[in-house]
Amino acid sequence: MSENREYRYHGPERLPQRVKAHDAALSAENAITVIQKAWSNGRIHLGTHFKERCAERGIDMLDVENLVRNGAVRGQPEYCPNYKNWKYRVAGVIDDRHLEVVIALDPTEDYSESPLAIVLTAYERGM
Repeated sequence: MSENREYRYHGPERLPQRVKAHDAALSAENAITVIQKAWSNGRIHLGTHFKERCAERGIDMLDVENLVRNGAVRGQPEYCPNYKNWKYRVAGVIDDRHLEVVIALDPTEDYSESPLAIVLTAYERGM
């Protein structure tokens, strides 16, 4: 007896809404909320630089996920004129290590509906 498999799409019913840009930086509280939403929805981009630094520094994706879920935005946001986006440093203590990850938010994505977080680098802070 042959088995018929049926595949169904379970993603969003509509494409994410695009916006012109986000001109101002978010507050620390709003930034971590948007970053966590992007992470929870799987809307993250891991760049080559980030992957190389993590391998070099002994930081794995579980460490990064713990930072995003339990850390806090530290310091002031940084504007990147080349990409016209804001970068945020998310910091926390993971397994007795003071870690930080730098995450940019894609300025053309709707922060409330479908934010996209771009993970740029990760490092351990000396205390």
